[in-house]
Amino acid sequence: MKISGAIIDLDGTLLDSTEMWKGVAARYIMSLMKMPEPDIWEQTKDMTIPVLSHYLKEEYRIATTEDKIAKGFNTILRENYIESVDIKEYVPIVLEKYKQRGVQMAITTSTAYHIVDEILARLGIRDYFKYIVTTERTDSKEHTELFHDALNALGTPVEETVVIEDGMIGIRTAKEAGLYVIAMHNEEFADEEEEIRNVADEYIYSFKELLK
Repeated sequence: MKISGAIIDLDGTLLDSTEMWKGVAARYIMSLMKMPEPDIWEQTKDMTIPVLSHYLKEEYRIATTEDKIAKGFNTILRENYIESVDIKEYVPIVLEKYKQRGVQMAITTSTAYHIVDEILARLGIRDYFKYIVTTERTDSKEHTELFHDALNALGTPVEETVVIEDGMIGIRTAKEAGLYVIAMHNEEFADEEEEIRNVADEYIYSFKELLK
């Protein structure tokens, strides 16, 4: 397959950040002097920030606006990114390989743009990406608009554009958008691996496999 464009998920795919994300909602709730439920990660892991903010406000009876909840959550999220998140192995090599081949690249993510922009710059890989496309407009990766937005931004043919994604929601939606999907293994989604393999076009365990 000729690759002219690559749309790459951020958390759990490009960055080794799944473990970090697992504790953010709990940390935010504890910052309010409340006790988070033991399964808060399981309840919220597929939520975008606006949906999460609404859920936390209702579930924990937080007496402030959803916008302020989102701002507080993002403050903790940014701190965690800076303190503990790193790039996955072989990612810089693959990004450089794609750059040398003229592949246009974009990020798709549920994380706020300003946080993504900052963390990619800190990790030294911001300049590889032409665009950062977030769910701030579409609210979810369940909508094909997210991938259509990224594809339109790149300006590459759909048949020459790949999506690299670890989560079932993003994988399924990218396929619905008509894109070729490479699924990245993530232990967090081990119970969905069979379904992910059935939906995706390829399944890999490391970016090293993209160097072939």
